Amino acid sequence: MKRILAVLAALILAVFALTACSDNNDSSDNDSADHDGMAMTSMPMTSMPTSMSMPSMPLGMSTPGASSMGIVISGFGYSTPESVMPGQVLTIQNNDTVEHSVTSDTSGLFNEDIEAGETETITVPNEPGTYTFHCTYHPSMRGTLTVK
Repeated sequence: MKRILAVLAALILAVFALTACSDNNDSSDNDSADHDGMAMTSMPMTSMPTSMSMPSMPLGMSTPGASSMGIVISGFGYSTPESVMPGQVLTIQNNDTVEHSVTSDTSGLFNEDIEAGETETITVPNEPGTYTFHCTYHPSMRGTLTVK
């Protein structure tokens, strides 16, 4: 039952993410956002080589157990370890071509910006529990850390 609910929740989030990312505006204006004084302009998507593998998860969702050493950001999604130890220093690798963040939904626990292609670290909370996080630049990106 939990697995069915998780799949259903993932599908619902994927629909919201895809709807939020779609452009229904026919105007010729370019969307832009300002991050640290740098203008970001929407670029058209180009086809990818067939030799590249695409993530099998919905956009923005995290995959528990996908990374044994830390959080990996790729394809606008998080891959997280199945669980981490309290107080553990966790590596975050951003494999995307844009800046992302790993920001705790609980204010003040952790908030790290990771430039494209860079690696940063966070210290996991000392209390066991489940901690959700998001990307401040791309709100549809969500992840969960389980501290045991």
